[in-house]
Amino acid sequence: MEKSKFYLYLGLGVLAFSIIWLILVFFQIEGDLGEYANTPRTIPFFLGMCMSILGLVFLYQYKLGFRPKQSVQPLKKNEIRNIIICVILFLVYAYILELFGFILSTPIVIYFITRFLLKEKNWKLNFAFPILMTALIYFIFIILLKSSLPRGTLIQII
Repeated sequence: MEKSKFYLYLGLGVLAFSIIWLILVFFQIEGDLGEYANTPRTIPFFLGMCMSILGLVFLYQYKLGFRPKQSVQPLKKNEIRNIIICVILFLVYAYILELFGFILSTPIVIYFITRFLLKEKNWKLNFAFPILMTALIYFIFIILLKSSLPRGTLIQII
């Protein structure tokens, strides 16, 4: 019985991504890791380290001979369409986030995801869920963590 290479490729891919992530964190984000308080670099560095550990776990699973429980099946057409829509939607979100800020752009994007991608027909849920999610994220970052969220260039002009 041949050894499955799934965990080898997955581990190497995650490890390579995490190394690139960590390099970009150090070259693109200002801050220091030895300071008393958190810097803008702290959380991305922590995520990169978690991805590195996950990649090493996958490589260890390959060494032990783990096999995926189910065979990998090709993507269906509607799944490919959903992936493409998500990528386009998140690129649009990144653009409108810069223009309109977090408070206005996030509920709009979440609404489009629930209404058109998840095909939710209940209009109350379609309007309540984006507003509640935005309010929850706002509460966590602004009130609890005393952080800031993007305000948007058009909002700052007004």
